[in-house]
Amino acid sequence: MPDYSIAQNAPITTAPMITACPGTTINIPITVADFSNIGAVSLNLVYNSSVLTNPTAATNISFPGLSVYTGTMGVVVAAGIRKAGQGVTLPNSTVLFTLHFTYTGGTTALSWYDNGESCEYADGDNNIPLNDIPQSTYFIDGQVSPMLIADFTVNNYTPEVNNPVFFSDISTGNPTGWNWAFTPSSYTFLDGTNAFSQNPHVRFTVNGSYGTSLTITKNTCSDTKNINDYIHAGTPGLWTGITSTDWNTNSNWHNYLIPDKLIDVVIPPSSPNWPLFNGNLINGTDCKSISLGVINILE
Repeated sequence: MPDYSIAQNAPITTAPMITACPGTTINIPITVADFSNIGAVSLNLVYNSSVLTNPTAATNISFPGLSVYTGTMGVVVAAGIRKAGQGVTLPNSTVLFTLHFTYTGGTTALSWYDNGESCEYADGDNNIPLNDIPQSTYFIDGQVSPMLIADFTVNNYTPEVNNPVFFSDISTGNPTGWNWAFTPSSYTFLDGTNAFSQNPHVRFTVNGSYGTSLTITKNTCSDTKNINDYIHAGTPGLWTGITSTDWNTNSNWHNYLIPDKLIDVVIPPSSPNWPLFNGNLINGTDCKSISLGVINILE
């Protein structure tokens, strides 16, 4: 094993933190610092090959004789060696080489794989391996992640019909455009907001479950988040029985949510189907109370 106590320190090699738009070609520059009299380079960088695809030949190679292979299995190999006495010195922040990929979306780490020799430098005089312990000091991992991530929240997931609901955009990446959609289409926008507002106010006019979708844009980049059954408009605990007699069928309840121990249940006498509960209906567990019209039958 080399005597690292007398060897010079290895250069600091850095993979970048990059945000990108899915479907675009991205460039990943690998930079170095303290690159002094280096005679040999051996590097292995691991990435997610489903996030970064279509690798092409590396460019901006600053170490003469360095070969860079960007395989399809998620490993970049860079290796090169100089003759004794022909060590290379580079200024700090020099791009050692640049990788090129198609970015499909999602997040991948750019991780240096070091088993003792897979990431290693040697000096230019005697080809002695340089000190690179601890690895995280000399090989800085990077990441590729989306430029935009659509996300949203709401002030009330279970509003009464026709009550205002306030949606808030909490997307990352500083989008400049928004497009909201709700399914089904029984809703209206309020307070001068519309589908293109960043934070719209909405009224759902028919009871039931609503899906919510937000598409954000910035320049030519976009991202969409869609959540089914995000809003449940209606009166909690009000039985409609419009689908069947099954207590545990969501569409039998006015707001399409099965009651829990905090919900008072009301069963109108005019319901087309009266509920059947499989097992023992427990007050305080399956609901808070049950009323037939205005007559409480389970305290």
